[in-house]
Amino acid sequence: MKDDKKTPLERVNQIWLDEGISLHRKYLDGRTGGIRLFLSFKNAQKLNFSNQILDTTEMVGAELSKANFNNSSLARSNLFGADLTGAEMQGCSLTKSDLRGACLEDANLEGASLTSADIRNGFILLRKPDGTYEPVKKDEATSFDGINLKGADLSDAKLGRVIGRRTNLTNVNFKNADLTGAVMANSDVSGSIFTGADLTNADFSGCVFHGANLSGALLNNTNLEGADLTAAHFNNNDLHYASTLDAHLPKSVETLDRTLIIILEDHMSWINSLGRKGRQANLSQYDLQATDFAGINLQAAELSFSNLSNCTFLASRLNMANMTNVMALNTDYSDADMRGAKLENANLTGASLRHCRLSPMTILGTQGNKVNANLKNCCLDQTDLENADLSHADLTGAKVRLASLSNANLSHAKCVDVDFTGADLRSANLEGADLRGSKGLILS
Repeated sequence: MKDDKKTPLERVNQIWLDEGISLHRKYLDGRTGGIRLFLSFKNAQKLNFSNQILDTTEMVGAELSKANFNNSSLARSNLFGADLTGAEMQGCSLTKSDLRGACLEDANLEGASLTSADIRNGFILLRKPDGTYEPVKKDEATSFDGINLKGADLSDAKLGRVIGRRTNLTNVNFKNADLTGAVMANSDVSGSIFTGADLTNADFSGCVFHGANLSGALLNNTNLEGADLTAAHFNNNDLHYASTLDAHLPKSVETLDRTLIIILEDHMSWINSLGRKGRQANLSQYDLQATDFAGINLQAAELSFSNLSNCTFLASRLNMANMTNVMALNTDYSDADMRGAKLENANLTGASLRHCRLSPMTILGTQGNKVNANLKNCCLDQTDLENADLSHADLTGAKVRLASLSNANLSHAKCVDVDFTGADLRSANLEGADLRGSKGLILS
């Protein structure tokens, strides 16, 4: 009878690890007495590696389940075949690391950087006394099941046939990544970037793509059956070779029951009559790319889950409009009235909101009750918000990276966990703003 029992890995403790990390830092600095950290085939589960520089460490086949790597750097490290089940790796840098065959089930990699990392399948062979070889693990594919990769950077990463069903992949940067043969069925990839990524033979069936950018992705024989592609950004040619059976696709304006002009006229009557005449404009889930709405009154209109990319809303009225989950890449909202608007989970990358009003909206007949603009988890990367009024707006969890906020009014705004990395905040008003958990905030 074959004995399937594996020899237990040598256990290391926290004291040994802390000393090893200290010597590794000397090694990285080129100081005398430095020794590279070597944890290959050792058991370091549940140990604390957080807030350390651990670049180039060797951890092949290591048992690292439930270890804490939060905010540490593991750039160019060798984690081939390592068990990282349930590991805490928030904000961890794994740039150019080797994660082939690693187990990342239930790991938390929120906000981690895996740029150019190798996460393809792989397995380790060990030589037995009789000269033959046996695999340490039978699974050949890297497991992503249950992983949290929210906001992680996987640009240029090699993922290959990774398996990550029911995975949180929201707002992940997959730009130019290799996902050939990956299995990500029933995962949430809302807000993620796939430009230039190779998804050949990948399984993304049942996935939610709200606000995701698939433009320019290679989708040869990609399984998108049953996927929700509402408010996703792509060209029709991008899906030509993909399987989209039962997929939920954006609706075309040609399927509207009335012309767009009549819809806008009816909406104006609805506004002016306080709802007694006309009809509220409902353009939810429609593909409205490159439409000119300049100067149009869309107050309280229903625009959720629509694709508004490259549209013009110059000086338009969008106060109290529902724009949750919209895709609005490079859209012009300059001088628009967006008081009290709902923009939760919207993707406004590259949009212009110069002089835009996103302040509270006073509701008539309610003794002065006000509704604040809602931009929770909104992507405002590379937007122009110069002189915009965001006072009292809720920006919880928003990304405002590389945005221009010069002279913007953020007084009393809720900016909890906002990412301001690279943002220009010169002369911005942050009086009374709630900045708990925000990062990248540099004030001049």
